[in-house]
Amino acid sequence: MLDEPTNGPVDKLVEDPAQAIRNIRWYQVELYANRKLVRRMSQARHWYAIEARGRWLFAPSKFVGYVENTAEVYLERADRRNGRNTEKTLEQWFEIAPPETGAELGDALSTFLKEHGHPGPNRKANIHVLKKAFTDVESKTRDRIAIDPTICGGRPRIRGTRVRVCDILELLAEGVPQSEILADYPYLSEADLRAALAYGAVASEHWIDRAA
Repeated sequence: MLDEPTNGPVDKLVEDPAQAIRNIRWYQVELYANRKLVRRMSQARHWYAIEARGRWLFAPSKFVGYVENTAEVYLERADRRNGRNTEKTLEQWFEIAPPETGAELGDALSTFLKEHGHPGPNRKANIHVLKKAFTDVESKTRDRIAIDPTICGGRPRIRGTRVRVCDILELLAEGVPQSEILADYPYLSEADLRAALAYGAVASEHWIDRAA
């Protein structure tokens, strides 16, 4: 179950793809509770999409790009926020939908908007999807990696625990065998360690991209 965002630093840009993905998921929840948010949908020009259980989920850039967004915060601050900032941040992990999926996504976005009473997307709308590396890690880690600003300082951690991804990566980097880690942390599993490794691999690629 998706937890409601807490009152975090509402004007802070997201720092990793997991935060952006979480905002896309939360946008779907907020739409069914806030008619003002629904009315604003037609104004969005940059949509970000993830696939979940065979269905595409969409959210606009200014909702996706800030930490701990809610409908109330988004509606209050959207006109004062610069979409170029969110789009610049999000391009680290997302790209314009490639031609082979563009038509499918366009139809899915039109259907999404029509479900909420709009005739379709803005004619200048662009759809962004996760780059392949981040799509792979999202599918591998979505059930095992959690981010909550009130736990572990918002650092990625193994879901249901206070064991941070960086803690696991440091142990592995020091040569500690996985069997020893699992003995010291019996509530972890081999799948948790694999998820931490997958998350860490993409995080390292993210930093290389930023430095280039």
